[in-house]
Amino acid sequence: MSLRRVVILHGYTAHPGKHWFGWLREELAPHGVAVEVPALPDTDHPEAAAWTDAAVAALGTVDAETALVGHSLGTITAVRALGRALAEQPDARLGALALVASFVDPVPIYPELDPFTVGLPELGELAARTGRRLVIRSDFDPEVPIELTPAVVAGLAAEELVVPGAQHFCESQGVTTLPALRDWLTA
Repeated sequence: MSLRRVVILHGYTAHPGKHWFGWLREELAPHGVAVEVPALPDTDHPEAAAWTDAAVAALGTVDAETALVGHSLGTITAVRALGRALAEQPDARLGALALVASFVDPVPIYPELDPFTVGLPELGELAARTGRRLVIRSDFDPEVPIELTPAVVAGLAAEELVVPGAQHFCESQGVTTLPALRDWLTA
């Protein structure tokens, strides 16, 4: 696959400078890949519609040389945004979709995020218009239970990758790099 652009959607209470986002930008630059990490609105009190709007705007034109990457709440936002973008661009295909610590069902400890799980596009339809699909999870996630991952993997017919000990893939948990994602994006 030859990517030219990667859009990363951050999660709840995060921002573009957190976690492994900047590291991935630096790692992909030598490959000629531009990485964008938009600041999604009101990250401490996110609203599904506002986040989806911002993500669709950041994604822009969908094409085979673009990858969409989401982390945590950014994963379900990616699903929502891709669904809308593909509906608006009926002939478009996305090059790749990678979701880290993903969910499409309510997360028990975060009921305030339940609106993000309502009105989702059909995952199979997204899969049919996306070249490569990857879901990355840890062997234990204190934020998004790993039991929520199989629905995402199955719905997208995605490759699943387990990174032992990565928890929720946050810098506060020691995760500031994600070589498995870099390698997958550059393969």
